[in-house]
Amino acid sequence: MKQKASPSVFLRIFLCLLILGAGFAGFLVLKKMKKSPLQVEGQERALPVQVVQVQSDLVPVVVSGYGEIKSRSMVPLSAEVAGRITSVHPDLQDGAVIKKGEILCTINDQDFRLELATAQARLQSLSRDLALARKEFARVSDLYKKNKVGTLSSVEKAERSVNGIVNQRVQVQQAMELAKLRLERCIIQAPFTGRITGLGVEMDEYVTPGRKLLTIVDDADLEVEVSLDSRDGVNWLRFKPRRDGGSWFGLPEETGCTVTWTEREDVQGKGRLDRVVRFDPATRTLVVAVRLKSGNTLSFPLVQGMFCRVDIVGRPLDKVFVLPRQAVTYEGNVHVVISSRLHTRKVEVARVQDNKALITGGLQEGETVIITRLENPLENALVRIKEAGDGGQ
Repeated sequence: MKQKASPSVFLRIFLCLLILGAGFAGFLVLKKMKKSPLQVEGQERALPVQVVQVQSDLVPVVVSGYGEIKSRSMVPLSAEVAGRITSVHPDLQDGAVIKKGEILCTINDQDFRLELATAQARLQSLSRDLALARKEFARVSDLYKKNKVGTLSSVEKAERSVNGIVNQRVQVQQAMELAKLRLERCIIQAPFTGRITGLGVEMDEYVTPGRKLLTIVDDADLEVEVSLDSRDGVNWLRFKPRRDGGSWFGLPEETGCTVTWTEREDVQGKGRLDRVVRFDPATRTLVVAVRLKSGNTLSFPLVQGMFCRVDIVGRPLDKVFVLPRQAVTYEGNVHVVISSRLHTRKVEVARVQDNKALITGGLQEGETVIITRLENPLENALVRIKEAGDGGQ
């Protein structure tokens, strides 16, 4: 026997259909009430950049290095004879400047004066003896040759006497010269106008030969030895060919150099490239000497011991474009502006100096190059050229 559906089941189904119908009707009403969004046209944002128009030029290359200033004339003076110091210069102290020829100190010379006086007296005595011996030799020789008086042995004896006295006179004269030389060495003079340093002698002190007394330095004759990359030497330094055909470097061509104290940029002087000192195979560097020009009038001058930067003007580069270093990427690219669009260009950088890149290839005259530092810009991006001082984006 079939069971009839309960009226409550039909009621539930009816209510569900009613709810679904009401929901669908509400959806249709809400859909009709919805408004379409406003359509806005897309606008490309321009990248603000600073630019320069490049022009080729002749640019002198500057090769830089570092070194310590040293005096070319730094002479240690030592005692050449033994004795007691009997006098010293009134200004003999470290740092004092002594003129050429002034007496720095003297050594007791009494012994040497006595040796000279003795040798002089001995020489006078020998001179008298020599005159007598020569007369005797002439007398004996004449008697033997003209009158056949005497013997040949007596003549030879007289001659040996003359020769002996002559030899003695030579020895005494040598002793006199040695005594004079020792007397001269008792006086220590300044070989040139210079500054005293390393003073190691005092009044009444006893010194022996070879004892260092002091060092005199010529501050007007200074130079700096600078280590340069050997490639810079090959590419930029200019040397005259050697006339003797040797394989070492010739004399440098006349070129300007600037020597700047590393502690103060305003303390600097001029110099000239003087010579190549050596080539260091371990570091592959070329060591050159730069002589400072005299006549430094700075209130705080360049002096021995200062560590300095040396800028040497080398061979110039012709038809190069000069850009700020930040305009060239690490990959060797620059960004140019064509029709307000950014384009990347590969360039040849010959050298970087003074925070400037010297470019020999990849650019054309008058092209507009972006000098603003950019990080991975999009190719063909729209750019806006801003004037210097314009901080707007």
